[in-house]
Amino acid sequence: MDQALPLTQSVQVERLDHVRPGACLLRPRGPFHARTGIELMAVIDGQRAHALELLILDLTEPATFGPVALQIVVQIATELRRVDVELRLVGSEQAVGSPLSVAGVRSLFTLHGTISEALGAR
Repeated sequence: MDQALPLTQSVQVERLDHVRPGACLLRPRGPFHARTGIELMAVIDGQRAHALELLILDLTEPATFGPVALQIVVQIATELRRVDVELRLVGSEQAVGSPLSVAGVRSLFTLHGTISEALGAR
C-alpha cells in the first residue's frame, strides 16, 4: 500500500493514491463503539482535504458487526454521499452483508470480499 498514516486508537489509515488517485483505505481495529465512530468521522474529514474520491472501509477485522457498527457505517455512507465520495465496504457476506440486509440497508452499499476487489470495482 502507499504509506500507512498514523494509527488512531481505533483506526488505521492508508492512502492508495499509487493504485487509484483519491483513494483511501480505513481499517477499524477492535470492537466498534462510540469512539470508533468519532475517530472514523474525524479521519474521513481529514482525508477529504486530500481530494478524497473513494473510501474503502475494511470490515474484515472487527469480531462482530453489531448495531453500533451498523449505525456508524450508515452514518459514514450518508455523509460521504452528501459530499460525493464513493464508499466501498470490504467484508464477508455473512459477517457484514447479512446484518446490512436484516437492517434493510444492504442496497445502500457495495460489499467486496477483498481490498483488491474493492479497488478494482467499477
